[in-house]
Amino acid sequence: MPHIVLEQAQLTPDLFQSLEPLTLKTDSGILKLGERYMNTTGTIVLIESLAIENSKNQSFFIQLSQKKSSLTVRLLPLTDPEKTPGVKILMARVAKKIKDSSSTISYGKTNLQDYLLL
Repeated sequence: MPHIVLEQAQLTPDLFQSLEPLTLKTDSGILKLGERYMNTTGTIVLIESLAIENSKNQSFFIQLSQKKSSLTVRLLPLTDPEKTPGVKILMARVAKKIKDSSSTISYGKTNLQDYLLL
């Protein structure tokens, strides 16, 4: 399962607000990040996502899960899309947005290293 761990990251109201909708046009289609939702304890965020690649539509949620001093970006297992390049690009974009929000945040364990460089 693709994932990115962000070390020294905390889900805050400011961080939540900074996760704005995004639309990207690619050679193979369109990628979108839409509405976001936070649970009442502030430990989980879901981001509506859409990847249209080569005429195939996939709707899914990217999940941000707060641990003690890290934040994990992964796919919500209930939506389980095919792990296409577009799905991975959207996950990497979310992680990069969070990392860029503070100089203390760094990338931890990930299997999406190549997508973080895009």
